Amino acid sequence: MWLVAAHLTLSGLLLILNRARPPAGILRVIRDWHPLMLFPVLYKEVELLAPVIGDWRLSTALPALESALFAGQPSLYLSERLPFVPLSEYLHFSYLSYVIVIPSVAAYWYVSGRRAAFGELLLMLSTVLLGSYLFFILLPVDSPYYLSQRLGPPLSGHFFFDLVHQVSARGGARGGAFPSAHVSGAVVVILVAWRHQRRLAYLLVPISGGLLIATVYGRFHYVLDTLAGAGLAITVVVAYRHFSGGGVPSAYRESRT
Repeated sequence: MWLVAAHLTLSGLLLILNRARPPAGILRVIRDWHPLMLFPVLYKEVELLAPVIGDWRLSTALPALESALFAGQPSLYLSERLPFVPLSEYLHFSYLSYVIVIPSVAAYWYVSGRRAAFGELLLMLSTVLLGSYLFFILLPVDSPYYLSQRLGPPLSGHFFFDLVHQVSARGGARGGAFPSAHVSGAVVVILVAWRHQRRLAYLLVPISGGLLIATVYGRFHYVLDTLAGAGLAITVVVAYRHFSGGGVPSAYRESRT
């Protein structure tokens, strides 16, 4: 009950803030940035709501389908066949970059006056991530991170490997595997950057590509989670540009440069 009350209260405050349309200052920043601020909180709520509301049958069906398609579990055998520390560290660095790249790109566009790019990025992220969180609650899937044996030597005991696994142990949410929100977010950033600042998109490709592989290599996701996350992001961005005619989200039109 307290969770429902908190959501209703926050929604009311955000509606008031949006109607007020503050021209500048901290209230304007909160209005513009609140989706990014809320994503981590709403993601952790999956762990509270999925056990109460969710139907967990996909948690069994998805690994079985993956084994049939890929002759086993790539999330298990990929790291076993490629136990190279430099590769592992690069992939784990790429995986961790998710929590840095998205706010950094958003901040760069916001501060530099690229409000059209900023607005599209937040709208696309809100669509794919909030939609994914709802799916996680209704049809949760446990990831290999929770169901399989944790990776050990020679990959463990190195900086980025240990850091990622410490963050995942504290920030993960059981049930939030399919589709991969990591992948959806990374692909959205690439697609929005490709439209608004292509040079930046080129710079992001090696990191985002490493992230896609890392989701499976590090036993955080199934391959099907990764494919579904990428497919969701592409579908949402393409649909938005088709039906909107490539327009700018209305909240940011006055600031377009």
